[in-house]
Amino acid sequence: MKAKGSGNFVNIDIGDMVNVSRYHSIKNFYLSHLDFKEHLFKEGVPFTFNGFYISLCLAGEAGLRISGRSCPVRPGTLLVLAPNQLIEPYHISPDYDSRSIIVSLDEILAFPSPIDINIMNAAVRTPSVNLPGQRPARLLEYYDFLEKQYLETGNAYREEISKTLFYALMLEICDIFRSVSGEDGSVQRPRQEKLTDDFLRLMTKYYRTEHNVAFYADMLNRTPKYLSGAIKRLSGRSVSDWINSMLISESKLMLKVTDKSILEISEELNFSSPSVFVQFFRHNTGITPLQYRKQA
Repeated sequence: MKAKGSGNFVNIDIGDMVNVSRYHSIKNFYLSHLDFKEHLFKEGVPFTFNGFYISLCLAGEAGLRISGRSCPVRPGTLLVLAPNQLIEPYHISPDYDSRSIIVSLDEILAFPSPIDINIMNAAVRTPSVNLPGQRPARLLEYYDFLEKQYLETGNAYREEISKTLFYALMLEICDIFRSVSGEDGSVQRPRQEKLTDDFLRLMTKYYRTEHNVAFYADMLNRTPKYLSGAIKRLSGRSVSDWINSMLISESKLMLKVTDKSILEISEELNFSSPSVFVQFFRHNTGITPLQYRKQA
C-alpha cells in the first residue's frame, strides 16, 4: 500500500489498498476477503481514505475518532466511513474481526436514488450505528451472498450481479440510517464536539446554496474565525474543505445521472456564473465538468 503523508496523518488511496491485478478483483469495489483491513486500522496511525468503507463488526472491539468524534465499535456495529474524513484509531483489540467493503465514490454515484449524496450525508453525521435484533444477521446474509457471487469468476455477468447485490445491501443501510436520523437533544456532549455535530447538520442542509463560512458561523452564534478553528481542530478539515467536498460530490452526481446543463447545475448550486462553477470544479478535480461527464 502506498500512503502519502499530510501533517500527522496519511492519505490512503483506494487503488493502493489491494492487488487490483488479482483475477477476481472488480475495479473500485473490493471485499474484505482481500485482506485490506490491516491497511486502515492501525492503532495510533490517523488516516484519511478517498473511498467509502462499509463494515459490520463481528468480534472484538475498536475505538475510533471520526472527524473528532469518538465512535466505539463492537460486535453488531455498522460502520460507514465517507470519503476524506479524518480517522484516528486509538484502540484495536487483538480479536477484532469484521466483514467489510470498500468502494469508490464514483461507484456510489452510479447507483440510482436514494443511494447518492444522502448516504454520504448520513455517514458524515452518524458514521457508526449499533444494530438491534436481527439487523446484523440480515446484513451478514447479504454480505455472504454478495461474496459468493463476487468470487464466481465463471459467470459472465459476475460484475453486474455483484453490484446489484451491493445496491440491495446499500438500500438496507439507507433504511438503517433513516431509522436513526431523528434528533435527540437529551444526550449531553462536550461543547466543541456538539459544535462539530451542529455544523455538519447545518452543512448537509444548506451546502447547496450557502458556501461561505460566515453563514454557518452566524447560524451557530460564533465568529467565522472561531468556527473555522474549532472544526479544523476536531475534524482535521476546514469548514471550506467540508463545503467544497460536498459541492464536488453533488456536482459529480448531477453530471453523471442527470442531463442538466452546466448553467442549470451552477444555478442549482448557487454559483455566481457557469464560469465560476467550471473554475471551482477544475480546481478541485483537475478536469472540467464536461470532461468528467464524458468519462463518467
